[in-house]
Amino acid sequence: METDDGGHRFVAQVTVYARALGVALAQKSYDTHETSERAALKELLSTLELEGTLIQADDLHTTQAFFAGASPRAPTCS
Repeated sequence: METDDGGHRFVAQVTVYARALGVALAQKSYDTHETSERAALKELLSTLELEGTLIQADDLHTTQAFFAGASPRAPTCS
């Protein structure tokens, strides 16, 4: 849907996927005009017990510290 300012508004979704299990563990839909993918993912991850779990996300989520107190890490591959 086109907004008054010429942008586009749609419903999108973020998913937490367990590669080893081959299933989606959790999903969250969001309105792109009201929030962002980054905010939706942060909210979704906050609902899960992830202590000791490696999380991979696309580069959209690597521009700054995602969680307060998160320790920055170098890339794990070249």
